[in-house]
This record gives sequence, C-alpha cells and structure tokens, in this order.
Amino acid sequence: MTDSHINNLAEMTIETLLRRWPETAVVFQQHRMACPGCPVAPFYTTVEAANVYGLPAEQLLAEIQAMIKESNDQS
Repeated sequence: MTDSHINNLAEMTIETLLRRWPETAVVFQQHRMACPGCPVAPFYTTVEAANVYGLPAEQLLAEIQAMIKESNDQS
C-alpha cells in the first residue's frame, strides 16, 4: 500500500473502512475498541478513534494496513 492509501485510511470513516474491509474489525477488537457496531462509526475517522482510545494513530493504521494486505494476499 502506498502513502496515499495510508492517508485515505486515515481520512476514511470507520464505517466505510469496515464496509470495504470487514476483516479489519479484528484490529479494533484486539485493542478493545468498540468501533465495530458503534453508533458514531459513521462519523469518526480511524485517526479520531485512535485518539479517543489513546492509541498512536500510526500504529493503528499500520495494523489495519497489514490486515488488508494479509487479506488481499490470501484471496
């Protein structure tokens, strides 16, 4: 994934991210984040959610990116 893809992930709402790549829900669950199914998921970006949970946004984005890559490699 290129830097532009990472920027897109950072700006994407959680709802959009989960619709496009449902397998990324695992990453949120590993951090005990309630993002999958959260009523504000349509409004929060991944970076905003990381900030709410006190996680480094770069780390969360990297983990999401890795999950997407892993999923793409398996298909």
